[in-house]
Amino acid sequence: MSQFDQEPPQWAIRFLRFYCKPRALEIIEGDAYELFYKRIESEGIQTARKKFSWDVLRFFRLRYIKGLEDINSLNNIAMLKNYLKISIRSLVKQRFYSFINISGLALGLAACLLIVLYIGHELSYDKYHKDIDKLFYVANNQSGAYTPARLGIQMKQDFPEVAEIARIQGPYAQTFMANGQAFKVSKGFNADSTFHRIFSIQFIEGNPDEALTEPNSIVLTKSLSDRIFNYESALGKIVTVNGETIQVTGVVADPPKNTHFDFDYINSYPNESWVTIGNWTGNNFFTYAKLTPGATAEQVKARIPDLVREHIGPELIKYSGHASFDDFVAAGGKKTFSLIPMSKLHLHYPNLALRSSGSIDNVYVFGAVALFILIIACINFMNLSTARSAMRSKEIGMRKVLGSLRSQLINQFLLESFLVCTLATVLALVIASAVLPYFNQLANREFSYSELFDISTLVRLFVLMLIVGFLAGSYPAFVLSAFKPIKALKGEAQKGSKGKVFLRQGLVAFQFAISIFLLVSTIIVYTQLQFLGKQELGFKPDQVLLVKNAFRLEDKGTSMMNRLRAMPSIEAVTLSNQYPSGSVSDWGYQTVEDNPRSYSFNTFFATDRFIETMGIELLEGRNFNNDMVSDTANIIVNEATVRWLGADDPLGQKLSRGDGEDYTIIGIMKDFNFRSLKQDIKPFVLRLMGKDGRMEADWFAGNYLSLKVSGDYQNTLKAVEDLWYETVPDEPFEYTFLDESFNALYQEEERFGNLFTASSGLAIAIACLGLFALAAFTLERRYKEIAVRKVLGASVQKLTLMIIRQFTWLVLIGALIALPFGFLVMKDWLSAFAYQIDLSNPIIWLIPVLAVSTIAWLTVGYQSVKTAMGNPVKALRSE
Repeated sequence: MSQFDQEPPQWAIRFLRFYCKPRALEIIEGDAYELFYKRIESEGIQTARKKFSWDVLRFFRLRYIKGLEDINSLNNIAMLKNYLKISIRSLVKQRFYSFINISGLALGLAACLLIVLYIGHELSYDKYHKDIDKLFYVANNQSGAYTPARLGIQMKQDFPEVAEIARIQGPYAQTFMANGQAFKVSKGFNADSTFHRIFSIQFIEGNPDEALTEPNSIVLTKSLSDRIFNYESALGKIVTVNGETIQVTGVVADPPKNTHFDFDYINSYPNESWVTIGNWTGNNFFTYAKLTPGATAEQVKARIPDLVREHIGPELIKYSGHASFDDFVAAGGKKTFSLIPMSKLHLHYPNLALRSSGSIDNVYVFGAVALFILIIACINFMNLSTARSAMRSKEIGMRKVLGSLRSQLINQFLLESFLVCTLATVLALVIASAVLPYFNQLANREFSYSELFDISTLVRLFVLMLIVGFLAGSYPAFVLSAFKPIKALKGEAQKGSKGKVFLRQGLVAFQFAISIFLLVSTIIVYTQLQFLGKQELGFKPDQVLLVKNAFRLEDKGTSMMNRLRAMPSIEAVTLSNQYPSGSVSDWGYQTVEDNPRSYSFNTFFATDRFIETMGIELLEGRNFNNDMVSDTANIIVNEATVRWLGADDPLGQKLSRGDGEDYTIIGIMKDFNFRSLKQDIKPFVLRLMGKDGRMEADWFAGNYLSLKVSGDYQNTLKAVEDLWYETVPDEPFEYTFLDESFNALYQEEERFGNLFTASSGLAIAIACLGLFALAAFTLERRYKEIAVRKVLGASVQKLTLMIIRQFTWLVLIGALIALPFGFLVMKDWLSAFAYQIDLSNPIIWLIPVLAVSTIAWLTVGYQSVKTAMGNPVKALRSE
């Protein structure tokens, strides 16, 4: 048989004819057949068939595949190399403007990177919990943090939609003993044994279901366990907490940073009725609920009114004095509970989030600041790119004459933009790394370098770089590529249209507007903080030393207070359950009249020297006397309470806790601010506790020991500390001064001010970089004009003013945009304060405008003077 009677594999022939372009098929198939016949003679039919199939597969390339006619990889790669080479040459040739562009963008990207890191962290809070969409916080009414002990138990019994509940209390600071040393651990909670079914917690040691079922049990985090037991197993061991021995029943992984339930240890509850049965009269638990699959929060909310009527109604009637629950409701009484999604606690309900210090407003503010800074950096890039277009018009015209398509020119300029952004991104990472510690202070977070270089963060930065590269480079790319070749080669494109000039000036004015707005915000925030610092609080906190954990004194409290009073530098001593600037409890009271009115009064319990120690003025009546047992049934109220009562002679009137528990008003205090000045003064009640800090059932409620100090503070503090350790040697001495505690209430506002200070400084710096480069370019364009003016007699002063005037107008336009916007935004911010500064003060608005104007003058003035003082002959030599 002749070799020409043989046939290659049919699948190979069919595959070749399926994918191969028609114009190449005849050649490839013919060559393949020719080789096939030759191989039959030399290598045999089997080998020829195999090699024929291999030849068909080898030709399966992009250039031979049907439908991919336009792909020419070699040309594309060559074109890309050309784009890159031209871009690098352009950057090097105009290194001054390249430096301005890259450094400005790098600053903007670094700021955005850190802020994106912050925003991403804030938005991720509690999202790691399993079934997060089924987890809810049960709030008292709409947003009250504390709920009755009985609530969770009853919801689990009555509501089929509730799969699990957990109640917690805290955070507490307790004293641990380890290796013979006492130390405080501040993030402690009490929790039901079901806490692990609500929160996703990884147990390293112990059984989750049994960890907190018994009293005197404790679950430690791994870091605390290692600290106490020196990296040995802690399960089953005994730890001393607040002088009590407790068994470690579990060790869990440290909570992640993005949780509102941040703890070091969790105590079990005692097996007592106030926990196991609970009651409806006290609100002292945080209640969490997990719903069953398919159940919704609306279904649970619909059942709450019936629960309130059946279980809480009788208690409300007893204490409010109404005949029925319907009468209570008809009189305006309200009682309900709300379900708040756990995923919203940190940002939207910071008062419920266990001090996780989140704020959706901060996220918005940080996001807006990042956007502003990025816009300024992008404006710089766009301004300089379009301005420099004149310098490249002949290059563009020549490219078009030689056959470049507009799309190719767009690609060229976009590649230049991305190249600048890539270099700026690398520099931004370096800058962000350098300022990360300062940013952590500003944001009150602890971001690490590993988080900064985390793959997710880098992906975000890459996406941000692409967006900025496209946004910043798109306009120059489309503008430059639209030049007509003839006009470009004649140099007419260099003149620039009025529209482009207006656009550049508008962008510069917008930069000034953002800078002025940030400066206005900075000044208003700091002015408000200074205003708050100068306000009279109604008492004298500046000489009050506050010693914490005084309940540990127990029976030794009276003797220690007597020894403190004997010190000549201590004027007064008092015990109290709370202190001004700290948390304040609400206690419900009602008037004793035919139609009783109820109100939740802020209430302190203290010994009889509280008013004297705090320097509060007693307007009417008398002070408490710890030696008079009957004074436990008396109260002292502030002026706000008197106004609420509407009584002309409040002394002797009674406020009732219901069920015959009445209290007689024996004194009227002058109003004083016991909370942040964000809040107005509310009605306040002061009640008496035993002189040793005991309250009902011998409960030590004197948590804080306040000392009115005069004279030598340092020696007095040392003497108090020595006496403390002599009295309770196993309890660390913790103290603060009351004025410092009050100032700490405004830390968030100070951070807010620091944020605006840093932002405005950064925004102005970036804007100045752009302004400096734009001014240099403008003067370069007007070099001959200035020379002619100088030859004709213009002075350096006039020439300088001519240039500066042009930029001053842009500052004023920016001020017209920024000031009304700033007024509206900062007025809204001030609305959160009960005491506000007067925004009609013109200095607040003039200073930012003058500051930005001065910086602009200095930026432009230097180059203007330098140009105006130049030799005009050099500029006119070429004419």
